[in-house]
Amino acid sequence: MITKPPKSPKLAPGLKLLSFDLEANGLHGEAFAIGAIVLDTATGEIIDKFTARCPLEGDVDEWVNENVLPAIKDMPVNCTDQRAMRQAFWEWYLQAEAKSDYVLVSNGYPVEYRFLLQCQEDNLKTRYWQHPFPLLDLASILLASGYDTAAKNKLTARIVQERQLARHNPLADATIAALSASEALGLSKK
Repeated sequence: MITKPPKSPKLAPGLKLLSFDLEANGLHGEAFAIGAIVLDTATGEIIDKFTARCPLEGDVDEWVNENVLPAIKDMPVNCTDQRAMRQAFWEWYLQAEAKSDYVLVSNGYPVEYRFLLQCQEDNLKTRYWQHPFPLLDLASILLASGYDTAAKNKLTARIVQERQLARHNPLADATIAALSASEALGLSKK
C-alpha cells in the first residue's frame, strides 16, 4: 500500500540565512571576489556581511570583463591572493555560520562548491568536518515553491529594484539570493 508522505513542517519565521556568492574568472576559473551576508528573514535586514577581493590573474574571461568587472569597480582589492581571500572568508564564515540557521547559494555548481572545497583543503586536518550542512540551493527552493523561470525573473527584478542592487556584484547577488529564498519559503513579510 502506498501512503502519502507526511506533511512538511513549516519553517519558523525569523530564520537567519547565511548567503554567499562568488565571482570567478569564467565558470571554471579561479574565484577573485566574494560577498556574503547573514539575513534576518523576519525583518529582511542584513545583520552581518563580508566582502573580499583579490587580484584577477591571467587572461580575463570576456563575459567577466563585460559584466562583472563594471559591477565591482568600487569593490577594493583587500586580499593578496586567492588563498588569502579564502582564509579571510573562512574566518568570517565560521563565526557567521554559528549564528545562522542555514547556508544558501544561488547556483552553487561549480564556482561556490569548488570554493568551499578549496577552503577545506587549505587546512583539511582542522576543517575536515567544517562545512555547511545542509547547503541550500536557491534554484531548488524556487522550483519546489512553484516558481517557474518567468516568476523567478520577476522576483529577482523586484528585489533588485527595491534594494537598488547591482547584479554580478557578489554582495548584491548574495542578498538577492537570501531575499528570494526568504520570500519563496514564506519567511518574509512580502
